[in-house]
Amino acid sequence: MRMMRMVGQDLQRRERRHKLQIYHDILSAIREEAMTEDGAKPTRIQHLANMSYDKLSRYLDELEAKQMINKANILSLTEHGHEFLREYLKIKELIERMGLE
Repeated sequence: MRMMRMVGQDLQRRERRHKLQIYHDILSAIREEAMTEDGAKPTRIQHLANMSYDKLSRYLDELEAKQMINKANILSLTEHGHEFLREYLKIKELIERMGLE
């Protein structure tokens, strides 16, 4: 019983990620893994982005529809994906500087 209570408390403390944060996590993972010898593969992206495979699949479809990634044999970022990451970082830095986080 005590273990269940601790798990419940941990879940309550963990904040849910917004869709833009999830996009950022996935795109960052793809960018990072694209530099490796094996390239960006969905299972590795799933682990780095900390999400279930079915959710990752849905988000990959969304990102492809928004022309932010290519889902050929190996995942890769498009120029829109790179631009999203640059702009996301600028916004995050602004929010932190203003003390709004």
